[in-house]
Amino acid sequence: MIYAIIIIVSAVAIFLIFRNDHDGSYNTSENGSRMEHKAQPRPQQHFRYQKFTESAHKADAAPKTEPKSKTEPKPKTEPKSEKKASAQPLKEQLLGEIEAAINAAKKNAEEPMKVFGEAMGKAKEAFMTAVNEAQKGWNTASPRPDVDEQFQDYEDPDFDDEELDLSFLDNIDYSEDLEENTETFDITGLKYRCTVHDCGRIVGVVQPEPSNAHDSRAQAVIRNDGKLLGYIPHTQLDWYEDFNEQNIPCPFVGEIETDDRGGLIAEIKVIIPSSREFVEEEIEDGL
Repeated sequence: MIYAIIIIVSAVAIFLIFRNDHDGSYNTSENGSRMEHKAQPRPQQHFRYQKFTESAHKADAAPKTEPKSKTEPKPKTEPKSEKKASAQPLKEQLLGEIEAAINAAKKNAEEPMKVFGEAMGKAKEAFMTAVNEAQKGWNTASPRPDVDEQFQDYEDPDFDDEELDLSFLDNIDYSEDLEENTETFDITGLKYRCTVHDCGRIVGVVQPEPSNAHDSRAQAVIRNDGKLLGYIPHTQLDWYEDFNEQNIPCPFVGEIETDDRGGLIAEIKVIIPSSREFVEEEIEDGL
């Protein structure tokens, strides 16, 4: 650009000089007065020449700078598709490393858990063995206080059917409108009222006890001699009420026994009093 300006300025200057010389020679050959008048320098042309020469000198003196386009080349950028292609393998590599770390952690955790499980199994086995040994020693050497040492030789004198006292049946209200039916229930609370001497076959009456302070739905189990043995369990009351919809006293027959730990348990068959003959037959058949 600078060189072009210099060339243009030089061309203009040469043109002006050549023109002045040509005008002067022409004027001297034709008219002297006109030559004198034309020979004088033209102020405007001289000023224009001076302006171009000064601008040319200034242009030469100014420092040369390279175009902006040449100073800093633009960095080459990869297309988006290439970036995505290069990021995909990195993502797969990271996921692979994470999965490998998780698998390693699981593998390292399996062994301690396996050892812990084996230890817990052995501890449980040892505990059960100790409990069984303790029960054997307790059953033979130190029976529970509520278990009589002579229990194995004890026999209930009322075990035979012929010796059962059924006189309590005289106080039962029978009704032919009732459907003949029987159902088996448990007795709860035996340990508070009975001992091993109460074991054996039992007969009596199950009757409602609405005055019970703990549960107005209570059904008391009373032996034929008037002794309160216990109650129908609370968990079986709905079942019993469906069975005895009239909520009337019902005779029962059953047996009190001991469990493996010396506790007292009992089951009774409750009989709907549709007739005395039906009740006596069910008592004779027992459980």
